[in-house]
Amino acid sequence: MREAEQKMAALFEALTRIERFALLGRLEHAGGRMYRALAAEENNPRARKALLKAAEDEERNGELLRLMSTSKPDCEKCGNSLAPAEGTACSFQCTLCDDCPRALQLVCPNCEGSLEPRAKLSTHL
Repeated sequence: MREAEQKMAALFEALTRIERFALLGRLEHAGGRMYRALAAEENNPRARKALLKAAEDEERNGELLRLMSTSKPDCEKCGNSLAPAEGTACSFQCTLCDDCPRALQLVCPNCEGSLEPRAKLSTHL
């Protein structure tokens, strides 16, 4: 099994941080579907309930990672359109143009996280 884990880890090595979030999010969603399929085949009610709970956890994790890997095309404060690497964003991809964060002291108005240049968020590991 160790070899399979190493191959899976290798999938992430050359990816940017945002790409890793997106891939892991898709894997989490797929894991949720697998847990649901196992639950559908399970005869033990307690085991079925545990598998469905695991599916919900996977789906919730996948949704969080989808949110954290999906950049927005417009500033959430002023509505200006932004190019993909333009503006700033927090870890949750709350997105602001270059002008709006100054008034917010580079703190996200939604989650209070640090606002960083979007180009840096998409490439740093």
